[in-house]
Amino acid sequence: MIQITILISAGIAYFFAVFLKNKRVGYSLMSVFIALFLISIGLLVGNEYGHFGMEKVTTNKNIAIQTVKKGSNLLLYKKLGTGSEKVYVYRTPDTAKAKKPNTTKADINVSNKVKQGNFDNAKIRQKTTRWEYKNGFYSFLFNLSGNGHEFVKQSNTFEIGSDWMVLSTTQANKLDKLLKDKDVQAQMKSEGTEYVESAVAKKMAEDPSMSETERADVVKQAQAEYQASAVKKLVGNLK
Repeated sequence: MIQITILISAGIAYFFAVFLKNKRVGYSLMSVFIALFLISIGLLVGNEYGHFGMEKVTTNKNIAIQTVKKGSNLLLYKKLGTGSEKVYVYRTPDTAKAKKPNTTKADINVSNKVKQGNFDNAKIRQKTTRWEYKNGFYSFLFNLSGNGHEFVKQSNTFEIGSDWMVLSTTQANKLDKLLKDKDVQAQMKSEGTEYVESAVAKKMAEDPSMSETERADVVKQAQAEYQASAVKKLVGNLK
């Protein structure tokens, strides 16, 4: 609206100065609209460069995340240039089958932090600050400027379980190649079988009356434990 006011006040001021025969009245009216023109310009500049009529609003959001690599709990990151800045790569339930995964913003005003612990579900605690209009009046006045919802800063705190690993995309690609290696697969299969058999034997010794369902649960848990341990061992060789 303020842009329209600027154009209209300039046009009316010109009309009064040029076409009104009574120059005294014309110049007086012109002065009024010139003043309106200058005030409008000042308000527009104040909004554009000083965020006049706006305030910083922070929103908090919890986003459930999933690993990018199926079968392994991995949180990936990609370094930006030669600095310490990183862009994290992940998926959400909504993008689980999408071609491209989600990434954090590549912006100097975006900070990322990773916390590992006994979290029930992996998620991002996201805090985003934007410039918003203070009320409907200012929104109406400056809506053509297009600076509503202007991004200020964002912090992302990843909360992942202790069974997750944080790897660079380069390390993840190397890990993929290792897991596809036939010798590595054969070794993991052999070691995995021994690990599971040992775990089952131990549980059976503790509870000889274990049912088939309970035994299957032990096998499943042992397989998951070995898989996580084996992958961590491989990752240790990549660093």
